[in-house]
Amino acid sequence: MVKKEVFDKIGFLDEKYFLYYEDSDFCFRAKKAGFKIMYAPKAIVYHENAKSTGLGSSLQDYFITRNRLLFASKFLPFRTKFALFREALRHLGNPIRRLAFFDFLTGNFGKGNFLK
Repeated sequence: MVKKEVFDKIGFLDEKYFLYYEDSDFCFRAKKAGFKIMYAPKAIVYHENAKSTGLGSSLQDYFITRNRLLFASKFLPFRTKFALFREALRHLGNPIRRLAFFDFLTGNFGKGNFLK
């Protein structure tokens, strides 16, 4: 649950992500704007993991790879950014991760090249 004033101050979910990490981005921006992020331990949420993309699918791999780099570039310390960048370089042999990495570098966000 999010109060209207949060949306008024920080905006909506960042559409650059399209899938994965958009909620983390939203929470980081809210916290940076001075809002509290709260945890309700008794709340129950039903969520089917990777229902939209398929667990372990190329689609999931693409968006998690690309969006992890986007999220890191916006919020994480240099050391973490460097580690994730190095990890991405190690996986350039994987065509899906290579596409995700180059889409990140060229700023091809949203649905990216995977869904075109």
